[in-house]
This record gives sequence, C-alpha cells and structure tokens, in this order.
Amino acid sequence: MDAMAWTHEQVKRLTGDVPRAPGVYLMRDAAGKVVYIGKAVDLQARVSQYFHKAGDPRPFVALLSGILERIDTVVTTTEKEALILENELIKRHRPPFNVLLKDDKTYLYLRIDPSEDFPRLELVRRRRADGAHYFGPYASASSVRGTHALVNRHFGLRTCSDSQFRVRTRPCLECQMQRCLGPCVGRVPAEEYGRRVDAVVLFLRGRFEEVRRRLADRMAEAAEAENFEEAARLRDQVRAIETALTRQAVVLPSVRDTDVVGVARSGESVAFAILRFEGGVLTERVPVILDGVVAPLEEIADSVLLQYYGRAPVPEAVMVPAEGFEGLAALAEVLATRSGHPVKVKTAVKGPTGDAVRMASRNAEQLLVEHLAKSEVRDRAAGRLAELLRMERPPRRIEGFDLSTFQAGEPVGSMVVFVDGRAEKRAWRTFAVRLEEGPGDVGFLREVLKRRFTRALDEGQELPDLVMLDGGEAQLRAAMDVLAGLGVEVPLVGLAKSRVVGKGHGPATHSPERLYVPTRTGGAPGRIYGGAGGGIDPPADGVREPAGGEARQVGVAGDVELIVPQQNDPGLHLLMRVRDEAHRFAVTFHRKRRGLKERGSVLDDIPGLGKTRRTALLRHFGSVAALRAADLPTLKAVQGLPGPVAEKVFAKIHG
Repeated sequence: MDAMAWTHEQVKRLTGDVPRAPGVYLMRDAAGKVVYIGKAVDLQARVSQYFHKAGDPRPFVALLSGILERIDTVVTTTEKEALILENELIKRHRPPFNVLLKDDKTYLYLRIDPSEDFPRLELVRRRRADGAHYFGPYASASSVRGTHALVNRHFGLRTCSDSQFRVRTRPCLECQMQRCLGPCVGRVPAEEYGRRVDAVVLFLRGRFEEVRRRLADRMAEAAEAENFEEAARLRDQVRAIETALTRQAVVLPSVRDTDVVGVARSGESVAFAILRFEGGVLTERVPVILDGVVAPLEEIADSVLLQYYGRAPVPEAVMVPAEGFEGLAALAEVLATRSGHPVKVKTAVKGPTGDAVRMASRNAEQLLVEHLAKSEVRDRAAGRLAELLRMERPPRRIEGFDLSTFQAGEPVGSMVVFVDGRAEKRAWRTFAVRLEEGPGDVGFLREVLKRRFTRALDEGQELPDLVMLDGGEAQLRAAMDVLAGLGVEVPLVGLAKSRVVGKGHGPATHSPERLYVPTRTGGAPGRIYGGAGGGIDPPADGVREPAGGEARQVGVAGDVELIVPQQNDPGLHLLMRVRDEAHRFAVTFHRKRRGLKERGSVLDDIPGLGKTRRTALLRHFGSVAALRAADLPTLKAVQGLPGPVAEKVFAKIHG
C-alpha cells in the first residue's frame, strides 16, 4: 500500500500534535510496540514527509498504513540531545526497522599497565577505565596475536601471569631461551625493564621510526662496550621494527589518532570500513556489516558511529566521506563528552586524508562484495530447495524439528529456526514431552508440533515458510495430520538420514539422503523403496541417475512422495544444516535434563509432594537419613502432610 492510501483524517490524527522542535519520534503499532525511532531538527517537517507520496524513499514507509497506530514525540533542546536520546531509545526498544549493532565479543585489545613494577602485554576482550594503555580493537584475531607474539619474542617482557610472577624463584623456560629478561629472579634492573616497556608502547602506537632509532643507538653503545650478547638482542629488535615499518605503507601527515570511515551499500546491506590510524600510522581495519537496513544512509550513519564508539576508543578525529553523512557537529559533541577530549568529525575530499577516505571506501566496497557473495550462496541454496520441493518461492523462514530420548526416558523435542539461510537462535525452542499424544517418536512429534502451532495461532506468531522434520514417511504423515487438524497450511519435508547399507570389501556403502514430501501430483501411487525412514537401494530398471543438479524421484505412495536429490545439491545441504542443528539442540537439552534428574533427590516426582511440603518434611526430620529411618505412622504424624501423600513418600523411599 503506497503513501496515497492515507486519508486526511489519519494524517491529521497522527501529525496534528507533532511540534516544530528538535527531538525524537517513536512510531508505534496497534499493540503499542515501537516499530521505528528517528530524530529530527524539526519534528513536524520530518514526520510529515512520511505521508507524502515522494516524501520518503524507504521501503518500510509503504507498509506504515497497515501497522502505524500513533506517533509519540520527545522534544529536546538541541540536535545533540536528540542524537543521544535516539541511541538510548533504540537500545531499549530494539525496533525492527532500526539499526542496532550487536556487541561483538570477537574484538581483541592489547593491554599494558606501565604503573606496575614489571608489566606484561596482555590480550583482553574488554577495555576498562583502569589507567592502563589499550591498543585496539583489532578485528583480526590472527593479526593481533601475531603482534603480541612479535613483541614478546623481541622485547623481552614477561609473559607469565601475576600469580606465577609473585611466587617464582627460578628462571622459567622463556628466560632460559632469552625471550624474557627474567625480572622475577632479579636479572634485569627496573630501569632497563621500564625502557623496554616504553619501546613497546611506542611500537604499538605505530611510532616505528622513533623506536628503531632508539634501539639502533643502544645497539651501537652495547657494541662499543663489547657487550655483544646485548647488541645481538637489540639488533633482532631493530630488524623486527624494520619489518613492521616495511609492511606499513599508509601514513597520514597528522600524528594525532584518527579514524577514517568508508561506507558502501547495496539494497538492504551496508558495509562500514573503519581504518584506525594511531600517531598517523594505519594500525587496523575494523569491519561493520549490517543487514536489513531500510533507512537512508543519511539517517543511520551517525547512529552507527555512535553505537560503535560506545565500545571502541574514541580518537581525536573521525574523517568520513562527503556523501551520506549529516549531523556531524552533534556527533562530535557527543563523542567529546563521552571521551573527555575534543573530537573533530569532518568530511575529507582532498589531500592525504581524502586519499585515506577513498581507501576506506574501497575497503567497504570489498567487504560488501564478500558479504553479498555469502548471501548469494544462501539465496542459491534456498532457490534450489524451492525447486526440489516445487515451492512457488524460496523459503525465507525454515523451522526444523527433532526429538531426543534414551530408552524412552525423558523425551524432549527441539525447534530450530533459520531465516535467510542463517540460524536465528533467539527463536529456537525446546519442549519437554508430556506424553499427551502417546508414546513413541511419532507421538512425541505430534505433541511438539501441536504445542508449537497451537501457540503460534493463539499468539499470532509468524508461521514458517517450510517445516523440516528429522525422519521419513511416518513423521511426515504425523505432521500432515497435526497441521490439517489445526487448519495450518505450511509446506512440509521429512529428511531421512543416510545410513550404512552394505559392508563388503573396501569402504562401506551408504544410502543417500532422502526427502519425503506430500504428493502434489495426480500421478498413480507408486512404491516407496525401503519403507519409511529406512535405507533404500532403488532397483536399476526404470530408474535413471540424476545429472547435474537434477533430483531423482524414486516413487510415490498415496499422499507421500519420496525424492532423492543429488547429494551435493545446495538445497539438500541447507536442509541438512537445519537437521543437524535441530539434532544437536535436542541432544544438548536431553543431556541437561538427564543430568538434573541424576542429581535429583529421592523426594522428587512424588505426586502431592511439592516444594513447600518437601522443605517442611526435611526440616522436620533434619536429613534424608532420618526420614528413611521413620516408619509410616511417624510420617503420617507430620503436620501438613496428608496421609495419602505420606504413604507415597514411604513407598518411594523404601522401594
């Protein structure tokens, strides 16, 4: 529905009370849920754009007439306050149409605290306000670990933990290999160790030339004093510095710390490449990839940077492209307030800084190309799956179900969700089977499916585009029966595992992975070779091997059809990923429940004996041993414990 669907009364109701002032607006649906949060210098002008035909190019604007119920506003004094408030409200409400960066715990920092007597260089995951020097964040774990190893190898700082350092009385292996100066056993004066620490800090800040010059002077002094062992160690350090200097080809004329931002966009995917320059020297490229972005770049760019610098160190300057960024003055004020030092946020077109911005943009474009390539792989798998199952369109949301039990004890079920080929773990669910639909895998599956889709219908939850079952014909028929009873029309597929069907000489022979689907053709019923869920070895007559990406239809039996696709088919591999995750998730949940049961009390699972009565019973007798020694009349005499429950407790305790 386009913007012209709005009536004059609707527009007046939604925008009539919006003030002409800076602030934040919150769009809510009929249930009161916030679906989008934005900021504006003039709230009235910005909000009114949503209701003009050419006022806003974003795709989700066309859907507002179907979901938008009211618009709330919060007036602020300045654009800076609006930016801060918008960021806080986005984190609080997590609207579906806003960009929200995840807290990526893969980033690493290098930390060194010069205030310690003999500090060491550490790899840490979090930056804290403890007075130490932090270098990072580093997006490439291998790169930062390589730098960490290089420093430890050539600068001689200790690598042992503080607890080991305090109690050590003999030189460690690192010291004997001359890779540590041995401060734990007094082999190096504190002054000399401090000079090494200063050199490490300069090195990590990118001031390679200064470090190299200092080390070269000290190497010459050691050689003149005929301290050739020390001169050799200094020579190795100089060579390491020169190697790092050779790799470093990008240098800004300014010595202040600067981040240079590049951005690239394709559809709803946006890539930011943040090049970190410390002391004018490029030290790291930090990638930020966003999917599902519907807002224009001008409205999300400052929000993305504000969220990023909520977890990363704020430099003295941030350089951005000339196009796609606005509200830079407000962003600079917020970052300066957070960091406690002045911050410049500017665009750059000319000179070395402009060259760095263009390089950052090229990096962003490369990141986006790599990301889209991965998305295309997922899209191709979903497209091929749609062809295999003869679906009208590729399935976007796939739900996979599996069961886990051990000797029919503690049966559980699992549901995993994949959206656009990626695991959506926040939507995963587990089910403790209550035996409402009878015993056996089919009964367990019927219960799990009935509970999942009954709740989905009651709460208006999103239904999947495809349901995958770990099993064959029996499981598929059970699912067909459950969904038909609930009036739910969702495509189904059962995926039967490959298994060993022959063990002769050489490698074992395996049956192929098979797909069971409801019959959609009017052909005559055929025969399903090998039965439901079993291994199949179709006869050669009348059956041809599939070629290329073609699937092989083995047979049709009533309302169930068996299809054997090429085993390297990307659509099949997508289903196998869903199946494997569902199996792993179910097994993990089952082991957890079994572990809890094995650690349980003898008083567990006694009908009528809840937590309150169990606590009162143990308080009365003092221990389980005293409870075991009590006879039945003594148990019945316990206050608050009914006679029938006391009999059940006595029977449970005494077998």
